[in-house]
Amino acid sequence: MRLVKRVVPIDKVDLIHKFVQAYNSAQDSIEENRIPEAKSKYHELMSIYKDIADSDVETVHKELAYDQVMKVYQGVKGMKVRRTINTKAVALAVVLIIISLVIFIKPEIIGLATFEFNQAPQWNSGTNVFVILGIHGGMEYDEYYDRTIDLDKFFRDPNGDELTYLATSTDGLKVQLNGNFLTFLPEPGVFGKKIMYVVASDGYEVTRQEMIVDIIK
Repeated sequence: MRLVKRVVPIDKVDLIHKFVQAYNSAQDSIEENRIPEAKSKYHELMSIYKDIADSDVETVHKELAYDQVMKVYQGVKGMKVRRTINTKAVALAVVLIIISLVIFIKPEIIGLATFEFNQAPQWNSGTNVFVILGIHGGMEYDEYYDRTIDLDKFFRDPNGDELTYLATSTDGLKVQLNGNFLTFLPEPGVFGKKIMYVVASDGYEVTRQEMIVDIIK
């Protein structure tokens, strides 16, 4: 499936167009089984999504972009390496066995990076509940204490990879991502518990974590 641009304000067209191009390019790489290229395109798409998430693009476009990033991730993860083996060449078969053993024991010897040898990011906290003060009518966000958290303190990657984050907003509670810093932005007059999700990616695997935000008066 290929994306088609929707009508958005002129100052946001370039960003959406850039995302659409990257998405279609990544899908082409997946369909043609160009694994290294597909992984590179996935990283590029993630980078553009971060720009969209940090922009004032309408929520509907952010949600659409989020869905497409996940589709590309699943597509890349499901790709298989195509091998052509001449069964009549005994010597070649022996070499392939030796290489297979090397890959199994120490894959970095020949510079391979595969999903099989990578572990997904992990939630590294004993709680997923966050309590913040709500906004009363007429108040400004900066009149209350900081509502920003460092996601690097709540996620860890077993392989030590740098993590990239995505986040979803919900009714009455918007979120803003700046690198690994997530800021909760409750709407004025909204209180109670809200559920949102954060996705952590090391570029190959993703972990989706539910977060409960309790907005108090």
